[in-house]
Amino acid sequence: MGRFRALPLTISLLFLAACAGRGGRTGEELALAIQEEYRQFTAVTCQVALTAEYGERSFECVVDAAWDRETGATLTLVEPEIAQGVTARIAQGETSLVYDGFSLETGPLTGDGLSPLEAIPALWARVTRGYIAAADRTDNTLEVTYRQGDGPPGSGLEAVVTFDAQTHAPLTGELYADGTRIAGAQVSDFQSQSAPD
Repeated sequence: MGRFRALPLTISLLFLAACAGRGGRTGEELALAIQEEYRQFTAVTCQVALTAEYGERSFECVVDAAWDRETGATLTLVEPEIAQGVTARIAQGETSLVYDGFSLETGPLTGDGLSPLEAIPALWARVTRGYIAAADRTDNTLEVTYRQGDGPPGSGLEAVVTFDAQTHAPLTGELYADGTRIAGAQVSDFQSQSAPD
């Protein structure tokens, strides 16, 4: 009789061990750990293949992105070739576009005027300061949904970011405005620096 009473407890413990496996952290715990880790970064570089979506048309580009805690973000277009070298500098409260006789008009992605290049800092802001609404972990990846506050799904600016579960590097990102996807990003060559302890 004692063996049969212990069976439900054994099954429960096995289930909990499987859920907490994969490094011992649940999806939510890993998402919070990544958010805290990213807050400690002093500099980040990566390349982003960005698709801005305007309903029936889209704009695609490749951007070399660099962020420094002191100086802000610098986004340099690599593709399309016609726009190669156009650079946006984004510091606290100010944005400047540096180019030599070139203008690239893509139009805003939202009613608030969010531009395609501003989608990258918007994704970064969600990862470092966003409200974690959901976190789904597999052995290799972690998909996190960030919302504005604890508002209902499909309202405001939301982001879904997929991370490598072992290295914590971002792999993909999607940005939504009021439930409509407005941008998608593929991230590569992610490098980060943290302040020495």
